[in-house]
Amino acid sequence: MAIGCVVLITGILVTTTLSQELLKNHDLEGTANWDCYSIQCQATSDHRSGTQAVKATGRHNFYEGPSQNVWVKEHHTYTFEGWAKLLTDNGKGQSLELEVEYSLKNGQKSYVNVAHHYNMRVNSGWVHLIGSFITPGSLDHIRVYFQGPEPGVEFIADGASLTDQSSGHQSSGNWKAQTSERIDRLRKSNIHFKVTTDHGVNPNSVTIETVMYKHAFPFGTAVVASIMNNNNGGSDQKYRQFIYDHFNWAVVENALKWRQLEYSEGHPTYDTAVNAIKTMRNHGIKVRGHNLIWAVEQFVPGWLKSKSPSDVRRIVDHHLHEIVGRLKGLVEHWDVNNEMLHGNWYATKLNDPDYTKGVFQTVHSIDPNVKLFLNDYNVVANGQSTDNYLAQAKDYKSSGTHVGGIGVQCHFGENQYPDFYSINSRLDKLAHAGLPIWVTELDVQSNDVNKRADFYDAALRTFFSHSAVGGIMFWGFWSEHHWRGESAALVSGPEFKMNAAGQKFLDLIHTEWKTYNSHILSKGSAFTVRGFRGDYVVRVKVNGDTPSTHSTSHSAKVTTMLIFMLMLKVDIKAFRDNKLTTEH
Repeated sequence: MAIGCVVLITGILVTTTLSQELLKNHDLEGTANWDCYSIQCQATSDHRSGTQAVKATGRHNFYEGPSQNVWVKEHHTYTFEGWAKLLTDNGKGQSLELEVEYSLKNGQKSYVNVAHHYNMRVNSGWVHLIGSFITPGSLDHIRVYFQGPEPGVEFIADGASLTDQSSGHQSSGNWKAQTSERIDRLRKSNIHFKVTTDHGVNPNSVTIETVMYKHAFPFGTAVVASIMNNNNGGSDQKYRQFIYDHFNWAVVENALKWRQLEYSEGHPTYDTAVNAIKTMRNHGIKVRGHNLIWAVEQFVPGWLKSKSPSDVRRIVDHHLHEIVGRLKGLVEHWDVNNEMLHGNWYATKLNDPDYTKGVFQTVHSIDPNVKLFLNDYNVVANGQSTDNYLAQAKDYKSSGTHVGGIGVQCHFGENQYPDFYSINSRLDKLAHAGLPIWVTELDVQSNDVNKRADFYDAALRTFFSHSAVGGIMFWGFWSEHHWRGESAALVSGPEFKMNAAGQKFLDLIHTEWKTYNSHILSKGSAFTVRGFRGDYVVRVKVNGDTPSTHSTSHSAKVTTMLIFMLMLKVDIKAFRDNKLTTEH
């Protein structure tokens, strides 16, 4: 019997803190306290806030722009933001960025890109740049600055801010307690039972067990298609079984990417990916399609690059009809044009900024039932491009493009702790697009497996507890077939050994986030079980045993009760996605 709920995708956690401004003349009311080194900076009345801003000209390198030295604390989280706009663009898309230079006590320097807007033009106007960073140890001071456009391109900077977020996080309470409360509210519903029995059935002898055996929430992983297709035993068989036992969604990691799919023009190899997808679907696993085209030039098929614009249009259209048509009904999602914030090869080649919107429409016309996704990185694991991504998602949605969701790649840096507050802030922002958010490519990285376990624990709790998140996909789990190797793996080595990170994942999805309830009928014939949404088995036991339909007359009375249980008075509105079956 199918039962379940409507999942909310709105609602956000809001934490507010009052932080001291660390920049001098942060509003850029003229050039005071801002350095420009080898370029020219001057006050301009062309401003976004206040009465003035700073114009940067005479630039010879992309990294040149207004800057300021600041003395900050080690191992603290800071937010750096500002506004900028282009005055020239050389006739093509430019970048606008916020950068931080670390000056260490040993004299060395290192750099981190905090915020990044791609493909900006003069007509883009003012853009908001904002991101966070964590300061290293042995730090003397930092330099924060605007940068990005090509040499010779002029721009204006205004309205900057640098604030310490660490104290605000510490005062916001226990983040795990917050995730637990939100998970209970967002991921569970009530199952209402009302049971009637024949006379003579002793309620003390009857126990009703409600056991969840499958999550409704998508937990998935990237898979190696060739392993899914082979009949090898050993670790390959363990790999396949791990997927069947612990995931309900999957994505073929590489076999559908156009460059790998059709390495030589006219010789596509569909069978490997298609057969793997069919195998997984036969095991009850839903599949995402990744990806149709890829905006970053290095991932465009080499043979396509020399084609004329008209041939590129024709070839892409043929490719879309072939691959989408072959997989119609086999995949639930498509990542349409991967990483458009970080590349625009197709739009540039065709001199058509809206080309990808047309690709979305073409795919929708081929398969109207598949959900079409944007997919990009540096939008949640860090905040370099969060605002840029939100603007893109809103643009696609408002234009009537058939976009069905936002994919956020979450490849956390080496030894980067997934900070609950920073991640939530970025998810909250992206949720304003009004589209479901999927974590499409999750991994953390640490050679210390216990740290890695803590990192995965923090990431999973944070994502599972956010109302806009509709699914979580690992980007691999086995060290032997993970792009980052052992340092990101849940399972280690050829012997396929579960490590501490993998055990943490299993503890969450099979223990903490699964429901088991045992109710003795003498405690009430009407009762409520609050459970995670998913598929359930209801077992009725008499004196600890599960009776069969061929038991004694006493058991037969209980079996008759099961017939009524199949018509349980369940709160359908609160539990529409769950499934209940019975064992008797």
